[in-house]
Amino acid sequence: RDLVPSPDAPPGEVRVLLADSTSQEAAVVADTLRRAHLIEGVPWHRMAVLVRSAKRQVPLLRRALVNAGVPTMIAGDEVPIAQEPGVRPLLTMLKVAVDPAELDENVAEELLTGPLGGTDMIGVRRLRRALKIAENELAADPPELPYVPRSSGELLVAAIRDPRELVRIEPHVAVPAERVAKLLATARTAVEEQGSAEEVLWAVWQSAGLAGKWTDTSLSGGTRGAQADRDLDAVVALFDQAARFVDRMPKAGPEVFLDDLASQEIPGDTLAERAPDGDAVRVLTAHRAKGLEWDIVVVTGVQEAVWPDLRLRGTMLGVEDLVEVVEGGRPNAASLASKLLAEERRLFYVAATRARHRLVVTAVGGEDTDERPSRFLSELMPGAVEEAGVGDRSRWLSMPALVADLRSAVTDPTKPAKMRRNAARQLARLAAAGVPGAHPNDWYALTPISDDRPLSWPDNVVTISPSAVESFTKCGLRWLLETAVGAAGTSTAQGLGNVIHALAVIAATGLPDEDMLGKRLDDVWKELDFGGVWFNRKQRQVAEQMIGKFLRWQEDNGRDLIALEESFVATIAEGVQIKGRVDRLERDEDGRAVIIDLKTGGSKPRPGDLDRHPQLGVYQLAALLGAFARHGMDEPGGAALVQLGKAAGKHDAIEQKQDALADDQNPGWAKDLVDTVAIGMSGPLFQARTNDGCRTCAARASCPVNDSGGQVC
Repeated sequence: RDLVPSPDAPPGEVRVLLADSTSQEAAVVADTLRRAHLIEGVPWHRMAVLVRSAKRQVPLLRRALVNAGVPTMIAGDEVPIAQEPGVRPLLTMLKVAVDPAELDENVAEELLTGPLGGTDMIGVRRLRRALKIAENELAADPPELPYVPRSSGELLVAAIRDPRELVRIEPHVAVPAERVAKLLATARTAVEEQGSAEEVLWAVWQSAGLAGKWTDTSLSGGTRGAQADRDLDAVVALFDQAARFVDRMPKAGPEVFLDDLASQEIPGDTLAERAPDGDAVRVLTAHRAKGLEWDIVVVTGVQEAVWPDLRLRGTMLGVEDLVEVVEGGRPNAASLASKLLAEERRLFYVAATRARHRLVVTAVGGEDTDERPSRFLSELMPGAVEEAGVGDRSRWLSMPALVADLRSAVTDPTKPAKMRRNAARQLARLAAAGVPGAHPNDWYALTPISDDRPLSWPDNVVTISPSAVESFTKCGLRWLLETAVGAAGTSTAQGLGNVIHALAVIAATGLPDEDMLGKRLDDVWKELDFGGVWFNRKQRQVAEQMIGKFLRWQEDNGRDLIALEESFVATIAEGVQIKGRVDRLERDEDGRAVIIDLKTGGSKPRPGDLDRHPQLGVYQLAALLGAFARHGMDEPGGAALVQLGKAAGKHDAIEQKQDALADDQNPGWAKDLVDTVAIGMSGPLFQARTNDGCRTCAARASCPVNDSGGQVC
C-alpha cells in the first residue's frame, strides 16, 4: 500500500550525510540530535536512532551520545549481555575461576583496572615495579632451589593467583591485587562446591561490594550516575539470565553458561516491546522500529555488507526452499540473493518511513577508509549525498565543551580584551545557573590543595638512592611521578643496558673473550624485542661494540676489583639513609674505595660538572659513612662514570672520574646535598624544572612546565 501524508502536515526533510570515519559519523549523529533539541526544541523522546546491527553499532553510538550529553534509552535486550561494561568483569572472574589457564597478563590488567580491582594503569605499573623489586631482593639471598627469574607480567599473574606473593609489597600498592585475589578465591571456592553459575556470580557480587558503591553514584546524578544506572541494570539482567539458564539446565555448570553467552547471536530473548521511560532518545534496530514513529529519525551505519546484508540465511527446516519446490521452482543462489536484497530494501524502507518530519541517513565513505556507503543511498536521494562535518560551533552545543572554550578564552592573554570580557560575562551567567566548572573556584590551581601533608615514608625513614638524588636535583616533580607514583616508562635502551651490565659481571668474574660473551649474548637476545628486524640487527651491533669497549677498558684498568653489583646501606642521620647498589667496587693504590658506574646511554656530563656530579658524590659519601667497611675500606678515593654507549664514541670507553671528597675544596658538599634532598623528598611540595631530560621524560604529559602538560595548568 502507498503511504500518503496528511494534507495539513508540514513538508518533511531528508538528508544523506557521508562521514570520513565511524567516529565522525557518531559525532554527526550526536550533533544532529543536540541541534534539534537545543535550537528547535524537539523533545528527546520524539527522536530515535535506528541501526541495522545492534551488536556492531550500538556500543560506539552509545559512547558518542553519552559524551555529547544526549540522554539515550537502549532496551536491555538490544545488546548481548556479555558486552555490557558492568557485567564484563564478573564474567571474566567467572571464566578464570572455571579455567585458571584463562588468567594471563592481559586478563590480570583488565581485572585490576576494572571495578573489581579499583585501580588504573599507573597503579598497575607501580605494582609491577614493586613485585619486580621484591623478586630481585629475594633472589639476592642464596636460594635453596635453582632460581628462574620471572617477568613483571608473570609476577602480576602469580600475585592474583596466590596473594602470598604480595607479602613483601607495601600495603597501599598491593591493595588492588589483594582485592582481586580474594574475589578469585571466593569464585574458585563456589566452583569447587559445584555451585551453579548464578551462585558463583552472586558470591563474587556480594564480596565485591559494588552494589552500594554504584547505588550511591547513581543517586549523585550526572554522567557517572547515568553510567552507574546502566551498570546496575546490566547486572540485574545478568542475574535474570543466569537464573533462567539454571532453571532450564539445572545440571549444567558455569562453563556451559559461559559458552551459552559467548555463542549468543540474538541479544534479546523476548519479542515483547516495553514502553520507554523518561525523556530520552531511543536507540534501536530497524526490526524493532516497526509500527513506531518519531518526529526526527537518524538511520546510521548504512554501509555495503551491513545494509544490505546478503549473507544466506533461512529457517532451521528450510521452509522457504520447500515452498519454492512445491510451487514448481528450484532454489538457487541467484534467486536467494535477489530475495535477500529485496528483503533488505523493504527493511530500509521501514526504517526510512519511521520519521514524521525529518529523516537523516548517515554512512562512512572517506578516502582513507575501506568502508563504502550502501547502494540504498543512491536509491533514496540520487545525487544529493552531502559531506558530513563537525566543527568548533558543534562543540559548543555540549555544555562541558562550551565551558572549556570560554575558560580558554578568558585565560589566554593573546586574545583581544573584548573577547575575554565577553567570555568572562558568559562564564558568570553559567556559574550563576550552577553549571559545573564555570566558576573560577573550580579551576585548577585556584582550588585548595586536597592534601597538604608531607610525603610519608615507610617506618618514617627517608631512603635515598644515589640515582634518585640526581633525578630529584634536576626535577622534583619528575622524581615524584616516576619513583613514588610509578610513572616511569620502559624503553629498549633500558633493556639493552641491563644486558650489558649482566655481561660486564660475567666478563669481570671469568675474564672470557669476546666470542664467549657473544655466545652468552645470543642466549638472551631472543628474549628482547626491539621491533623491526633491521633495528634488532643494529642494536645487536651496538651491544657487541659496548662489550668490546668494556673489555678493553677492563684490561687497561689498574685498580683492584673488590666486588660486583654490591648492595649497601649507609645511615646519614636519624630517619635518613642512603641505599643502593654499585656496579663495581674497586681499591686504588692507597687502599681507598673507588666506585665505578657503567653507563650505556648516549649522553654524558660535561667535564666541568664532574666535581659536583650528584650520583658520584653520594656514592663517595656512602663509602665515607662505612657502606663498604666490611671490605676494609672506610675512605673514598673517588668515583667514576665509565661511558660504554654512544657517549663514548665508536672505539674506546671513556672514564669520567670525580676526585675524592677529601681533595675537594668543600669536602662536605655531598652531605649538604643529601640533607637538602632528604628534606625535599619528605616535604609536601615538588617543583617542576626544565632540564635536558625533559624530552625523554615519561611524565611530561602531567608536567605544568612542559607543552604536553599544559592541560594541568
